[in-house]
Amino acid sequence: MTRSVSLLSGLVALLCAVALPVLADDSLPDRILGRRDAPITVEEYVSMTCPHCAEFYIKDLPELEKTYVDTGKVRFILRDFPLDGVALKAAVVARCMPEDEYYPFIKTLYGNMMAWANAQNVDQALIQYAKLGGLSEANAKTCLQDQVLQDRVIAERTKAAEKLNIQATPTFVINYGVEKLQGAQTVAQFSAVFDRLLAAKK
Repeated sequence: MTRSVSLLSGLVALLCAVALPVLADDSLPDRILGRRDAPITVEEYVSMTCPHCAEFYIKDLPELEKTYVDTGKVRFILRDFPLDGVALKAAVVARCMPEDEYYPFIKTLYGNMMAWANAQNVDQALIQYAKLGGLSEANAKTCLQDQVLQDRVIAERTKAAEKLNIQATPTFVINYGVEKLQGAQTVAQFSAVFDRLLAAKK
């Protein structure tokens, strides 16, 4: 099952406190996995505390990387869609990582989600993981307190909900709306869509 936004009243209260306009020059920079000129773009809307998102990163993405990303056919762009305050903190810390450490950090967090997301001190747990990825403790603490960055993540989430009707995670928007997959998917399901789109481009 996907984690529906409508069921998460705690985050609703958090997000409703900030209703920000999203300006083009204030958008978060893309974090791209794959070649920038890949013929297929997958925008993945994920929450860092979403079990199905973690499953995708742990089980499915490695295989898709070998077949489609490493061969230059597909690129993934992570779009933050935090479903709770803990996920928001993780998304913010990830955004502060060096660009080449961004996806390794995301994969590490998903691989250890139960440990840090359920820690007594979530901030300190995230800081420890960030340090392993090359971010200093001081910078990680500053990042967690960066209200502007938090607001930008929330604004991106709001834009996705309003303009693309994203309501649950994970949601995969392929080639800017040509295809849309929602919820847990198998490698075979991704492959069927990718292969069809690639064949159409020949």
